[in-house]
Amino acid sequence: MIGYIEGTLKQLDATRALVVAGGVGYELHISLSTYYRLEGKPQAALEVYTHVREDALSLYGFASAEEKYAF
Repeated sequence: MIGYIEGTLKQLDATRALVVAGGVGYELHISLSTYYRLEGKPQAALEVYTHVREDALSLYGFASAEEKYAF
């Protein structure tokens, strides 16, 4: 399970962030609150919730541990 990620912010839009860490790009679903905290920054450090289903593996990124907990 991925619980935290820190790296270069490659792409950012209102619903997702692409973070490159260790040469691998991780696409994370994000909230608008997280988007505004990342906007204009070259680096990202996010708490991560990993959601595994039979047909998908999804990552959700949060700017704070409190936001992750509320999720």
